Formats: sequence, C-alpha cells, structure tokens
Amino acid sequence: GAQDNPYNPPSYAATLGRLTGVLRLRLALGQWVQAEGAVYPQYNPAIHLIDPFPIPSSWRRLRVIDFGYTNPFVCQWWAQDGDGRLYRYRELYMTGRTVRAHAAQINALTGGEQIEATIADHDAEDRATLAENGIFTTAADKAITVGIQAVSERLAVAGDGRARLFLMRDALVEIDESLEERKLPTCTEEEIEGYAWPKAADGKPIREQPVKENDHGSDALRYLVMYVDRSGGAAMTTQAPLPLADYTGI
Repeated sequence: GAQDNPYNPPSYAATLGRLTGVLRLRLALGQWVQAEGAVYPQYNPAIHLIDPFPIPSSWRRLRVIDFGYTNPFVCQWWAQDGDGRLYRYRELYMTGRTVRAHAAQINALTGGEQIEATIADHDAEDRATLAENGIFTTAADKAITVGIQAVSERLAVAGDGRARLFLMRDALVEIDESLEERKLPTCTEEEIEGYAWPKAADGKPIREQPVKENDHGSDALRYLVMYVDRSGGAAMTTQAPLPLADYTGI
C-alpha cells in the first residue's frame, strides 16, 4: 500500500493513517473496493463515467449548487438529451473561496450557454450573493429518501441497455490541492462509490440518512435529479432577480 512507499513524506503517511472506511482501504492499503452499505451500489465507472463529447445546442442545460467553504462548494453543469438522459459535463469542486468568487467563475465558465435553471441548496445569504452576481436560483428539493431513490433509478441500466445518468470524464475545471493533499475526494466521481449508509451496532447499514461526509457532489446530484424527475422539470424560476426578502426563510 501507499504507506510502504519510502518516498512518501511522513506527513503523507500520517494523513493516510487518519483515513477510515473505503478511503483507507483504497489509498492506504491499496485495495479497490466499493463501500459496504453503499448508497448507490448501481454506480459502475465502466458504465456511468464516459468520455466527453460536444453537447448539441438543442439539449436542455441546468446547473446545480451545493454551498461550502470549509467543505467543498460544488457547482455542476448538466445537459439532458432528447431521451431524458442526464450528463454532467462541467464541475467546480473547491474549498476556501467566497460565494462571490465562485459566482464570477461560474459566469465565466458558462459563457453564452443557455441555462434553464440553477438549483441551489437553501442558504439564504449565499443565494442572495449569487443573485447579486446575476445567478438566480431555485431552491432544491432536499428530500433524502425520495432523492436517493430517484438517482438510483437513473443509475440502473434500463431496458435499452443504457443508464439514464452519466458523468463525463475530465469535467473538473480545477483541482483543489488542499483536498488532494488530504486524500479527500476532489470531484463527484471520487465521492460516489464511498458514499455509504451508517452502520448499526451489528454492522448492518442503517438506510435512513447517509453518512454526512464527502457527500457534496452527491448532494448536488440528488438536487438535480429531484428537479428534473420529481418536479416535472419545467422551468420553475424566472431568470430575473427576486427581491432579497424572497431568499429568507427558504
């Protein structure tokens, strides 16, 4: 495993020693395993992680945001094809930056793309900051059980032999070096296989609420699928500023 490598600095070995669960098995012990009690056992990188391709201008495009500062701030860009399949084609996954800084980068990366809606976590102040910078948001439906079921259904291979949700490789626009140094996920595809249910005393998974760590891309993914699948996916927000008061108490 990585701890046996004489060229790794002591701080690296110490970081590995603090890892738990699947990340420890993968990174410290050199084993590639899926989490026992994985929330998305259907996920298979051989199926769901695909090479990037040019997205037709006619496809629907959406963004989804999970706020964070100490934890990663995540913004994902998604496209939906004519058969309803979803493709994540761009991702920001970064700690330690203000929402204002993220907003500038999101606007620059989006350029002239026609974004139908931006679905966001509910923090009123952060949503107001985005609005001040021209990014108007729809509050996410954060239902956990229903959301996980909706994502699971999309990950399942359908009758035509294909899944209905894909992550494009190389979608990450910038590596967060602090996450990389700590051997934490740096993008959604590095999270998803380790996204797991907590365990009861007998070791069996408790399928109520997943462990709240390394879940920021997975949360964003869930918000996106809930918007598309459970809300009919019609445009539920106008691309115009809401009064600031409308962002409070959401």
